[in-house]
Amino acid sequence: MSDLNGSDTKGLPEESKQQLQQTADEDRTIRVETDLDRYGRLGHSRLEIYDGTARTFQKTPTGEELIEEHPVAELTNPRLEDLVDATALIADRNGGSVELIRATNRQNLALANAEKRLKAMIDGKPLPPIDDTNRLCPKCGRPLPKYNNVCEACVSRGKTLLRLFEYTKPYRGRLIWGTLLSVGGMVLELLPPYLTKILIDETLEKKDTLPMAEVYAHFLQIILILLVARFIILGVQIARGRNVAFLGARITIAIRHSLFEKLQHLSLGFYDKRNVGSIMSRMTNDTGALYDVLVDGIPVVVNQMVLLIGIPTVLLLMNWKIGLWALIPIPVVALAVNYFRKKMNRVWSRVWHQWSRMSSALSGVLQGTRVVKAFYGEDREVSRFNRRISELSEAGYVAEAGWATFFPLVLFAMGMSTILVWFVGGRGVLQGIMTVGELVAFIAYVQRLNDPLMNLQRLIDWSTRALTAAERVFEILDTPIDIKDAEDAVAMPQVEGGIKFSDVHFGYDKLRTVLHGVDLEVKPGEMIGIVGHSGSGKTTLINMILRFYDPTQGHIELDGVDLRKIKVDDFRRQVGVVLQESYLFPGTIKDNIAYGRPDATLREVMEAAKAANAHDFIVKFPDGYDTYVGERGQRLSGGERQRISIARAILHNPKVLILDEATASVDTETERMIQEAIENLVEGRTVLAIAHRLSTLKNADRLVVMDEGRVAELGTHEELLALEDGIYAKLVRMQSEVSKMQQNFLGEMPAEEEPVTAT
Repeated sequence: MSDLNGSDTKGLPEESKQQLQQTADEDRTIRVETDLDRYGRLGHSRLEIYDGTARTFQKTPTGEELIEEHPVAELTNPRLEDLVDATALIADRNGGSVELIRATNRQNLALANAEKRLKAMIDGKPLPPIDDTNRLCPKCGRPLPKYNNVCEACVSRGKTLLRLFEYTKPYRGRLIWGTLLSVGGMVLELLPPYLTKILIDETLEKKDTLPMAEVYAHFLQIILILLVARFIILGVQIARGRNVAFLGARITIAIRHSLFEKLQHLSLGFYDKRNVGSIMSRMTNDTGALYDVLVDGIPVVVNQMVLLIGIPTVLLLMNWKIGLWALIPIPVVALAVNYFRKKMNRVWSRVWHQWSRMSSALSGVLQGTRVVKAFYGEDREVSRFNRRISELSEAGYVAEAGWATFFPLVLFAMGMSTILVWFVGGRGVLQGIMTVGELVAFIAYVQRLNDPLMNLQRLIDWSTRALTAAERVFEILDTPIDIKDAEDAVAMPQVEGGIKFSDVHFGYDKLRTVLHGVDLEVKPGEMIGIVGHSGSGKTTLINMILRFYDPTQGHIELDGVDLRKIKVDDFRRQVGVVLQESYLFPGTIKDNIAYGRPDATLREVMEAAKAANAHDFIVKFPDGYDTYVGERGQRLSGGERQRISIARAILHNPKVLILDEATASVDTETERMIQEAIENLVEGRTVLAIAHRLSTLKNADRLVVMDEGRVAELGTHEELLALEDGIYAKLVRMQSEVSKMQQNFLGEMPAEEEPVTAT
């Protein structure tokens, strides 16, 4: 029996086969095949869960055998555990842990699917659909990047180049004009050698057979034509260069604009897996490489391609027999270019990767300068940065060494071409079948042909840099936007503030679930306190409310409408947040307060600052509201930054407010001022507040206790405190004990933390 998605059920009883088919038809079967056996050796294993039983099969030299089985009713807490270069699906049974199946990391998505479906089966819920995105290139089988479906090994360089030229559409007129200048200029470049031939054969060689006056007149005529041609070529070169500089600047601006705009619309999931240095490298180094190519590389390549076509044509027209000898090296050079291009593509990819790593290291150190100095880490950071620049230097050396090897080979091949022309052409002159002027023109053209052939290596360099940089830029531009308006999104300019979680599951990646089946309803205008141990899922919960991420299963509603069905702009206007570490942008205090409402008047900004207890300290600055706050607001204290953040939220006037440790890490007096500001802020709003200091949540209508990604307890302070073995009651006792220890140590009760007791 093999009709169940290719599953082999040989050896099973007929009744089991029928049950297996029936459960498969009802989509109640979990099946996963892996490439490791139960001992971690390469092999073949299969887990099938149906008919209330989990069965693990393993291939043996004699066939496939059932090695263990477990009743699903006795399994709890299914989870994935990391092993050495592998992942295992584990579950608890009868007080112990059992391993159901294991696989190498390339198959961990299959295990993640099995874990989620087994969890739903244990909870008696519908099985979620299988995520069948294998993330493998269908053409070559290589793993795809995390952020898009573009395989670096199979990407079409031609399509990348064409896509790059799409940015030239607004400037088609200038592009055509530049092309005409390039072609016309190169045609003029072909004129001087031919005029030299005429000068020698029809003037200098005939000085003894023609009247001297006629010879001088013809001589001056040719010289004048050469002079005029040079002036025209000069004018064409200037016009072409200015046109190219204009196009390069405008196209680079368009690319950087598109890239920055895309970065603003990507979700936090994108930034969670990227570092700042890598993203900055795309915006600066990669787009800078594109500018260099557009301004310097492509025009030179176009010019040289015109010469590469025009010079052989002229040579064959002048003397096709000797012209063929002169063109012998061209196929050899072309084959070498094709081979070298493929090699350099890989080399420059490594160079850009090392650039990103170096930029990331530099960005991290500069942002953490205070920590580095506080822990005397200068020498360690210098050593770490030296490793990064050494790796970059080594990658750059490989690239430059390849170029240094290729360039002399081209010179050698073209030198052989010149020797061949001298040999064959010289014999022709001696035999009287070729004039001296033709030979001189041939030598001039062949030497002129050296330029485009030698510039083929520059073509490789430029094209490789440009295409590699373009692919890195397009990688971000092609990243799908997770948080966006649905096709049937509804406008909600006004909301009441009711929030409802329904069976919400979420993980920051597909392999690890952080929230497990969260069900929670918050009434409009209600204040909910969120507490729990570190890592229990508190911050993830509010991230879901802010729609920084979307649930992987279940849904969240605002006033009965799924967040994914609400227009993003409307939703953002209704939700505000005050974070534990308030971020201020470089600029003035006024600009930071009015960030959510740039059109706010100074009076409105001042009223918001007064409500946040920030006005008094602001007016003490010499520049008042025009005071520059510095990078990340470093010119202000932590409490001052926090109150400005609260003023920003007050001016934004959201209906739903998120407070994430808004009073953490401040002194007692500042905390009281912030608490007063928060009281002004929360009035008439739906509020969800996270706090480790439980005393700050004493005014909450209800408390949500999170534990391992689940809502473990829900109720008022008194209700939860009455549960003596509950998590909240334990947290209260622990904080009370800490307060007593501080009292014994300091001789007085710490003012910053009141003991939390039942009322």
